[in-house]
Amino acid sequence: MRFTNGLVAYLSGDTGMTAEQDKVVRGFYHANLVVMNIGDTYTTGPKEAAFVINEMIKPASVIPSHANEPATKGSKVRAGTRTAIFQKAVKVPVHIPLSGKTMSFNGAGVCTSGC
Repeated sequence: MRFTNGLVAYLSGDTGMTAEQDKVVRGFYHANLVVMNIGDTYTTGPKEAAFVINEMIKPASVIPSHANEPATKGSKVRAGTRTAIFQKAVKVPVHIPLSGKTMSFNGAGVCTSGC
């Protein structure tokens, strides 16, 4: 998705690692914000998803999704969760989605509020 401020966001959905994430998502569309699946059941798990982010797409920011786990408590990531494993392995800022919290990103994919 391309927004009017120039932000290009990629929603991985329930997918595995694909060559298109490098050639198309990064190479053609230049996605700078990724909402990355880390579900780990028939899809990318946290380690595979971190590889996709670090080595294939290389966005400015990432939001983990579809973890199917109670990943946070009191707005903090719980140790040992897939979200925690992903957050530790990724080289770009990881923004944790929290209920009732809205995040905003600029055209470069950098979180500007609600981070």
